[in-house]
Amino acid sequence: MAKRLLVAALALGTGISLLSGCVGNSTKPAKDAARSSKAPAWVTQPPQMRGMAYGIGSMEIYGSATDAVKRAAELARIDLVSQLKVTVSGDFSSETVELSGSNRDSEVLRTVRNYVRSQVPPAELDEVQISETHTDAKYAYALAELDRNAAAARLRRDMNDIEQELSAIGELQPGGNRLQQLQPLLPALTLFAKRERLGERLTLISMERKAPALSPELKALQDRIYAQIDQLQVSLELLDDGAQTIGGGVLEALTSQGLRIQDGSDADLRFDISAQLSGKAKDGSHYVFADSRVTIRDGAGRVLSSFSKQAKGVSGLEDVARQKAAREVAKLIGDELAVALVDKIR
Repeated sequence: MAKRLLVAALALGTGISLLSGCVGNSTKPAKDAARSSKAPAWVTQPPQMRGMAYGIGSMEIYGSATDAVKRAAELARIDLVSQLKVTVSGDFSSETVELSGSNRDSEVLRTVRNYVRSQVPPAELDEVQISETHTDAKYAYALAELDRNAAAARLRRDMNDIEQELSAIGELQPGGNRLQQLQPLLPALTLFAKRERLGERLTLISMERKAPALSPELKALQDRIYAQIDQLQVSLELLDDGAQTIGGGVLEALTSQGLRIQDGSDADLRFDISAQLSGKAKDGSHYVFADSRVTIRDGAGRVLSSFSKQAKGVSGLEDVARQKAAREVAKLIGDELAVALVDKIR
C-alpha cells in the first residue's frame, strides 16, 4: 500500500514538473510577441491613403535616443521622396537648346543654362511632416507624410508668382545697343530656372504627375533672350606674347562654341587676354601651362568681370599640347561669360 502511494506521488510530481516545463517554454515567445506588438504597424508597412505619400526612417540608437530619432526623421523624408521617384523618371536638365539648329549656337546657351541651373537649388517640400516616431531598445523609427494635393497647390502658386514676374520682364522693350537691350532681360534667366525646379517637384508629387508647360508668351520671352545672347558680338584683345601665341587657338575654340568674334569697335563685349606660358616634357608627353588672366569689358570699356586661372594641355606633340591649352583657356572664357551674363551684367 505504501509502495503504491509512493509510485502515485512520484507520477503526480513528474506530471506537475512536465506541465510546469510546458508552461515555462510557452511564455517566452508570448512575451516576445507582446514586446514586438508594441511597435506600431507603420514601422514595417507604411499607411496607404489616397493623396498622401509616406516614408519610413530607422536608425540604430547609439547613446542618445533623441539624436537617433532626429536622424530617423531625416531618413524618413529621404525615403518619402525616393518612393515618389520610383514612378517618375527623367530630368529637366536633359533638355537641349538649339536656336539655329547648329551645335555651335547651342554650346554657348547650354553653358549659360547649366550655370544658372547650378545656382538654383531644388525646390523644398515644406509640407513634409514627421507625423509619428517610435523607439525600442535598439532602434528609433520615424514616419514622414506628405499631403500631395496641398503641396502641389503651393507649388502651383509659387510658379504663378514667378510667371507674373516673367510677364513683367516680357513687357520690357529696352533700347540701345545689343548688350543694352539684353541687360534688363537677364534676370529672367534665374526666374526660368526657379520655375523649372518648381516644375520638377510638381511633376514628382502631383497626382497628375506633370507640371504646366510654359505659356506661349513666356516661351517667346525665353527664346528672345536666348536669341539675343546668341547675337552678341565679341572681340579679343591679346595683351602679351603668351596671349599672341595661343590667340589663334583661343579664337578658333570660342568660334566653335558659337561666339561671334569680330574686330572693331562695334563689339558688344571685349575679352582682354594675357597669358604666361610654360612647359615641360616628361615620359614622352609635353605639358603646356597657360597662366591666363581675362577681363571682360563692355563696349564702353567698363569692366564686367575678370579672372585668373591656369589652363593645361597635354600631348605627345608640343604644338598639340599648346592647342589644347588654348582650347582650355577658351572654355574658361565661356564659363566666365555665363557667370557674367547671369550674375554681373545687370
